[in-house]
Amino acid sequence: MVTTRNKYYLANFVFLFCILTLFLNDHYLKFRFSNWFTGKLSDAVGIIVLPLLTAFVLPKLKRNSIWLSAILFAFWKSPASEGLIEVYNQYSLIKTSRVVDYSDLYVLLLLPIPHFILREIDYLDFLKIKRVNPLLILLPTVIALMATSPPDSFYYTNTEGNLSCGKCHFTVNYNQDEIVEKLRKHDIVFDSIAPIDSLALDRVKSLKNENVHVYRLNELVIDKDTLRRLDFTMRTVKNGRTKIYFNGMQVSDDISTFKLERKLSKFYRRILFKELKSKLRR
Repeated sequence: MVTTRNKYYLANFVFLFCILTLFLNDHYLKFRFSNWFTGKLSDAVGIIVLPLLTAFVLPKLKRNSIWLSAILFAFWKSPASEGLIEVYNQYSLIKTSRVVDYSDLYVLLLLPIPHFILREIDYLDFLKIKRVNPLLILLPTVIALMATSPPDSFYYTNTEGNLSCGKCHFTVNYNQDEIVEKLRKHDIVFDSIAPIDSLALDRVKSLKNENVHVYRLNELVIDKDTLRRLDFTMRTVKNGRTKIYFNGMQVSDDISTFKLERKLSKFYRRILFKELKSKLRR
């Protein structure tokens, strides 16, 4: 008996919606709205995608794709997968990671959705995306599933403010104690200093050797501007130098669009870095 590959396992609107949601959530929503919902959303759409993808790539496993997906997902969410992930990340250009959280297993309750599609897709014409090569969907799908983890900096450049600043950093030839002391002489005193949290250390192994700390300034006056709730991270890099990250702050402006947020972050980064660099040179 010849097993045929059904292109509509991929070329359907449910699958396409789930892949787009997965990519959008992993690469934007998790950073912009970090909460319980965005944390679970990728798992929810991923468990719908996985059986359909398995049935398309390995059509002989169609009848068992639901159970196989459940087993693979449970393994992925368990500590047993840690060794496999570490080996994969050593050789892969696209890194991946996951959080061991057994509450994620609740998404297995969504498996009846892909089961229904696998069983009934031939009769669900309204779901089919016709005249499309499924390979055009397959490649982005594989990339989206592999690139589910945020960049390493996501875990150590967090802010509680409403304005975040991505890739905002500079490097100085001082250690962290020297930086704190130099700024103190100019009446810039950090309100809190704490080691990086254990989650970041678990996710980004290199941080364990880089003396990473998070710093908070509740208020900083630059000329006539008062900046509030500024969050920083400092990490020791080569030759005892320190990389200073400006993570974000609280602003009174209504940040209604992504374009406005980028404009504001560039503005505050410019005046803040100018101020800090001038104080550290003296």
